[in-house]
Order: sequence, then C-alpha cells, then structure tokens
Amino acid sequence: MKKLTIVFFLVFMFLLVPASTISANADYLSYEKLVMSSGKIISEWTKDEMNDHLTKVNKRRFSGWRIFEVNKNVRVTYDTETLFSYYNDGYTPIDYTYTHKASTSAKVSISASGSIGLNITQTKKEFKNGLTSSVKLDVSATINREVEEKYEIKLKVDPGTQVDLYIHGEGRITNGVACRYVFWIKMQNGAYEIFTVTTQYYRLEKKKI
Repeated sequence: MKKLTIVFFLVFMFLLVPASTISANADYLSYEKLVMSSGKIISEWTKDEMNDHLTKVNKRRFSGWRIFEVNKNVRVTYDTETLFSYYNDGYTPIDYTYTHKASTSAKVSISASGSIGLNITQTKKEFKNGLTSSVKLDVSATINREVEEKYEIKLKVDPGTQVDLYIHGEGRITNGVACRYVFWIKMQNGAYEIFTVTTQYYRLEKKKI
C-alpha cells in the first residue's frame, strides 16, 4: 500500500538523454491524461454545449466558412504514456537499465466532428473544403516524420519503492465551430480542434510501496 509519494522531475541531462530524442507526439486524443487550464476539448462537450456554440455560426453568408472560436491557445498539461513501471519488494537495491525506442512525429494534431471532414494523405493532414486556411493552420506542421531513435536509461530501484517513467509535457489547444455556406445554403457544420505541442520531457516518479 502506498503511504508516501516522492516525485522526481528528471529532465534531459539528468536522465542522460539528449533533448533531440524527445518524441514530440501530438496524438493528444490517446494521452493518458490531459488537463486544460480552462475550457474543454470538443470530445468532452455536451450536446447542449455543441448546439449552443453552433448558434454562433448560423448567420448565413453567400459563400465560405463562418467560424466561432470557443477556446484560443488554451494552455494544457499532459502525460502521454507510461514507458515503464518497476517495483522492488525486496531488501536490496536493484540496478535497472531501460532501453526505449521512439519515433519523432508531428508537433500539431487536428480533429473534427459533425460534417467537417479531414483530408489525410502521406504528405499532409488538413481540414476539408478550405477550413484549414480559414483557421490559419500550417499544414506542413501536421505531417508525421517517422524517425526512430533508441536510448538507454540506467537507474537504481531502492527496496520498498516503485519507479514509473512517463512523458509529460505542455501544449496549446484552439477549438471552435464552423459552418460552410454555398449560395447562402448550409453545406457542412461541426467542431474543429487544433492541438500544438510546446514542450515535452521525461518524468520519473518514485513511490513507496
């Protein structure tokens, strides 16, 4: 049973891992934990909240997108995944070496709901029908770069403790609703979201068991 938790923030040089090996994984919908400083991501909006936001883009126009931002560049913190968890229920320290392979990926991720769609190819990922340019998203930032890196972490696990290593970071989220009109006719509407990684590093947590 855990009686006391001691948290160590072991970043870059302490873990002897160069900063360049930090994988900037922007797949935020798969994170173990994501906390916004204010507001919600669109997957957490209620049906009433979604309908209320959509009323902001109901005013018809001849052509193009009408956009309403709900959250703009809201700061978030997150934990992406637990890389390993190791405990020592013995009486002597254990020397442990952890080998990890990581793939560097895009620093920006986008998602959409309703009839707003995404175009996804090998070279780009963007919203359909010109919404990408309307929300001023740099498409080149959403392209995945599959570069695999390998490194080792050496540590000592003391008796009666558990050690967890995971990736922690910060980012920004912008989301809102949009509606596309053609000759004053509503063609598509829904919500859009843009997540950008701003910083990411390894965090080692040591707990008494």
